[in-house]
Amino acid sequence: MASFTETIDAWVAQTKERLDAVHGRSVELLGEELAKTKPEGGRVPFLTGNLARSLLASKSGMPNTTDGPYAGSNIGLIAATLKADETVYIGYQANYAARQNFGYVGADSLGRVYNQQGNYFIEGAVAEWPNIVKKAVSEIKGKT
Repeated sequence: MASFTETIDAWVAQTKERLDAVHGRSVELLGEELAKTKPEGGRVPFLTGNLARSLLASKSGMPNTTDGPYAGSNIGLIAATLKADETVYIGYQANYAARQNFGYVGADSLGRVYNQQGNYFIEGAVAEWPNIVKKAVSEIKGKT
């Protein structure tokens, strides 16, 4: 029979494993939401798929914006090694991501005004965060 201390130690280890699993799965699901294009029922505009593929995760800081094309997201790889106490940064590499998210108003050299409505795909994904975590918890509970 295990001692009280051994029982508590085992419970703490299992709790840490579950926290890591929920954190990692939540980040992975958030990445899926952030990459979901309009044809897939999401908010990310889709012309070539480049914007959705430019989504990148890092443990060291926000990804830099660059010109594409982009190979695809690494969020699943980062999420798989993520611990509950680690910060993850998720961002789009595409230099036009902010303009697609927030929209813009501008004028060309002839004075013609352009007004593009924002898609607010970042805000939409953030608003889903509580549901994303609930889903992750449910999935992890189902595995234990």
